[in-house]
Amino acid sequence: MQAPPTGCAAMFKDLLVPLSGNPADADAIRAALDMAAHFDAHLALLEIVALPLPAASPWGLSPDVAMDGLYCRLRAQAEVNAEKRRRELADSGVPHEVRVVESLFTDSAHMAAHCAQYADLSVVAGAVDSTAEGARLHDLIAALLAHSGRPVLVVPPRNRSPRPPRNVLLAWRPSSGTTRALHDALPLLVQAERLDVVIVDPTGGERGDGPQPGGDIATHLARHGVRANVVVRESKGRDVSPLLLEHASAMPAHLIVAGGYGHSRLREWAVGGVTRELLFGSPVPVFFSH
Repeated sequence: MQAPPTGCAAMFKDLLVPLSGNPADADAIRAALDMAAHFDAHLALLEIVALPLPAASPWGLSPDVAMDGLYCRLRAQAEVNAEKRRRELADSGVPHEVRVVESLFTDSAHMAAHCAQYADLSVVAGAVDSTAEGARLHDLIAALLAHSGRPVLVVPPRNRSPRPPRNVLLAWRPSSGTTRALHDALPLLVQAERLDVVIVDPTGGERGDGPQPGGDIATHLARHGVRANVVVRESKGRDVSPLLLEHASAMPAHLIVAGGYGHSRLREWAVGGVTRELLFGSPVPVFFSH
């Protein structure tokens, strides 16, 4: 595996994997382990105990013996799950921990976002859309992007892309979200053998893509030691996401970096539009940021 660059200020040193309890967690853990080994980073797995609120009465929340028993069972199962993960990671050679965190008055997704504030990158398992797992992934991605301030790497089930990725597609447009994604992903971009900056339907004007779409961002990347190939595509009425996925397949890309597509409201951006289609339609990991 290629060694990480020396003297690079932007590095991943803390990785977080919020566990969902699904088999796809194994894919996210495997990807995070590869990255942690490559960047000499610390890996934390997060087992969240979602405790239901006790029943309310006219006098407020009241103790409930049945709820106490349920809490004990949920806590015990979480410890069993965590211990299993600790055994799996014991010989990984990567500094790691498995945290058990309780969530009572905060939902699990927001608790994960709070814990992600102390990491450089969250790595989450992908899911199939229109399933219960897909709905939970919606909520998790939205919470992580809205409240953690950190990027998210979504790993599709059974994906075996090389890590760090050799070929990267950056879905570019002049926006704060895409700029944030680019700079959050720099530790990966500086090591890529090929980076294609794909621009769909470039816009004019003083705040658009300029007379040479992609020229300014390619120059900026070059100053970071990243050589970029600028690719301009016209949608001709087609949706953006299929164009991006077609290009990713043709490269072939091992990673897509995206941010800033979709609606202006963050929650809609996080779970709808182009971002949603990349989230559930990409066969390779997608690096999201906002």
